[in-house]
Amino acid sequence: MSDTPLSDAMAEHAGTGSEESYDRFIALFRASVVGVGIEGMPVPDEEGRLVSDGDLSVHMSTHGDGRNRILAYADPEVFLVNFGPLFNAGLPGDVLLGMAASDPDCAGVLVNSATQKISLVIAKPVPQN
Repeated sequence: MSDTPLSDAMAEHAGTGSEESYDRFIALFRASVVGVGIEGMPVPDEEGRLVSDGDLSVHMSTHGDGRNRILAYADPEVFLVNFGPLFNAGLPGDVLLGMAASDPDCAGVLVNSATQKISLVIAKPVPQN
């Protein structure tokens, strides 16, 4: 089994562009923990519990078309080895999709591969009027 299943799915989709490969990527993303940069990281209180001041936010990118997207890193352990520490936390992909959906200023998620300099966009559906 590969140490980089999400990055492998990204490479497959980059090569084929097929709907089936994108669907596999999305399914893996939802089930994976991905790297993210977080501002306002929780810190331990006097009893050792992690607490935050309530101002947590994830790093965003406007790469490509200038629209805000959550910046995510596939297969974080391998990403760290190959590209260094560009993130400081891990979150489930499904949580990031929920964050993107609930933020009116966010256009989706930009996922960076751990094995190649490629990225894929998970676009938020455009509301129908």
